[in-house]
Amino acid sequence: MKKFFKLFICVCLSLLCVSGFSACGGQTDKSAVNLVAIDGGSVGIRGDIDYYVVAEPAASAKVKAVQGLNFVGDLQKLYCGENGYPQAVVVAKNELFGTDFLDDFTNALVQSYDWLMSEGTYIENIVTAVQSHLTAGLEPAITIRNLTKPVIENCGIKYVSATDSKADVIAFMEKLNSVSGNKFRKPSDSFFINGNGGSEHAKISVYAPDGAPALGLAKLMSEKVLGDKVEYHIIKADTIQTVISGAEPKADICVLPVNLAVNLLGGAEKYRLLGTLTHGNLYVLSKDNTQITSDKLKDLRGKTVGVVNLSAVPGLTFKLILKSYGISYTEPYND
Repeated sequence: MKKFFKLFICVCLSLLCVSGFSACGGQTDKSAVNLVAIDGGSVGIRGDIDYYVVAEPAASAKVKAVQGLNFVGDLQKLYCGENGYPQAVVVAKNELFGTDFLDDFTNALVQSYDWLMSEGTYIENIVTAVQSHLTAGLEPAITIRNLTKPVIENCGIKYVSATDSKADVIAFMEKLNSVSGNKFRKPSDSFFINGNGGSEHAKISVYAPDGAPALGLAKLMSEKVLGDKVEYHIIKADTIQTVISGAEPKADICVLPVNLAVNLLGGAEKYRLLGTLTHGNLYVLSKDNTQITSDKLKDLRGKTVGVVNLSAVPGLTFKLILKSYGISYTEPYND
């Protein structure tokens, strides 16, 4: 009898493995998209991954560096056409609102994309502007070798004021909550109100993560639009929240992912939203050159997709897109 039960259990476990349950290690669910958390160094070289979700400018750098790797999908278009979604936002300390400085800063942000794409703005100048403000020891995401005008265009840089982006930010956060295990807070109305009567500061510290958000500040850093009173700091993306936290946060102005801005600062106690700086810069890469359009998303079923920052905006956005098309997904294992 004992032998019979042992045999029965073995058969059941074998069936589970054949069916693709993650407990059997490495098997995939053929009816769902199988998501895997990866780091940037794994993009294009993992034999067990079919597709990758990567942000620009890292995506273009990988396509250039890894033979056979191609752009096959655009999450912005899959989400809602050309407009994309609010990805990186700019926040400022409450006391800066209503100052001439913040008005000048905002006006420069409005001009950022046109300046970046202008024939008179050379790639060398843009790269120098960003790299000269990198934290010591930080490997630059933006280099002469990987930055081109098309890459800049892919970065989705378009400044939209807090007033004009309020509805998009709220709607996007509500959608992210539908696929996130940790619910984000709902931002208060005051988070989107500029306010007035601020006080001028002798020195202003501006922080941004390296990559597309840093490109959004390149004009200000290159031309010293606001003089020497502004200190720019381009830092690692995974440390950006440290400069807006604590009793006396370092950043007077900060660029950070929309989910962090809303979750950490949405009560408007210390910071308010100045505006949205980037509107989607996530792309799908693969060595299979089949383009992943809205009609082809279903072809990802049974495939493994590696996502850089699976638990943050990139992963949540991809999950949101899959959900909106009625495509299930699993997270069988994480690296």
